[in-house]
Amino acid sequence: MTRPAGSPAKPSILGVQLPTVNQFFQPPLYWQQFEDLANGLLGEVYGIPDAQPFGRPGQAQDGVDVFGLSKRYGLIGVQCKRLADLDEHGSPYPGGPVSRKLLRDEAAKSLNFKSKLSIWILATTARRDTVVQNWVNELNEEWVNGRRNCRVMVWSWDDIIGYLNAFPELQRWYYEEVIKVRGAKDLDEVILTTIAMAFGRPAFEVPLHCESPEEFLQALSDTQRAVRTGELLDRESRHPIRKSIGGWRDIDDTHVRGGIQLVDKALRHLRTQIEQGLKDQRIRRVQGFLDFTDTRFAGELERARDECIDMLNSVLTHVGLPPVR
Repeated sequence: MTRPAGSPAKPSILGVQLPTVNQFFQPPLYWQQFEDLANGLLGEVYGIPDAQPFGRPGQAQDGVDVFGLSKRYGLIGVQCKRLADLDEHGSPYPGGPVSRKLLRDEAAKSLNFKSKLSIWILATTARRDTVVQNWVNELNEEWVNGRRNCRVMVWSWDDIIGYLNAFPELQRWYYEEVIKVRGAKDLDEVILTTIAMAFGRPAFEVPLHCESPEEFLQALSDTQRAVRTGELLDRESRHPIRKSIGGWRDIDDTHVRGGIQLVDKALRHLRTQIEQGLKDQRIRRVQGFLDFTDTRFAGELERARDECIDMLNSVLTHVGLPPVR
């Protein structure tokens, strides 16, 4: 894969000085994208124009997914690990949360890499964590005492954001070639697709009396979260299914942004109506399901729910995306 030509690094001890983070970036949705990003990062951060993936999926890789030779630091290997998020089919992405065992096991594998590494890096979509940093310090101390001439590092997603902000060409390449976002319209579609996924759930399809009050309110809350932040959670596991680059406020197209803002307001109104109905007993909990003592009120809620979907579909159709139903 073609990545930007190496630009001058700003070295510190074992790397570059991270700038103040001024722009957030969406983590890759798929493992291969993350490996591509790690390859680009290794090239830019350490000035390695020929950084490359090691082996292929299914082969023993000795704790290394990407490697390259730095004139200043020697041979560097990177192991990529995503968080255990779920994909759109409910299956876990490769990788898992950073634990002490995972760090030590993967670092131990890197000692078997045929050519001796000077630096081994665990790159992860996890946020920066002082606990993990302490584990790294502990492991490095052990390796120094054991006369192993290799340093361990962790690139958290916070670190990676810093690097993306430090190297504009890498940033542009990441958007255009890795996550396939080539302009404001594409960014808008990323957000809208996530919002559409939030509406493709039973809470917006089955009759209201088939839902429990708690599950329905949770579904509304999750949908609001997706509309406002771009993060969609799995109904059962509560793991993120998808993370886009933001919510409706980050949409570039003013017409589209205004339309999704109305969807957000309609969702808030629907949720308020449900909560009020439970308080004044127009809605009861009967055998775990919603039961309406006021049929007219039930009809109003059904129409309000359909209105949310109609508003969203109007926006999706406007930008050429398929409606939710």
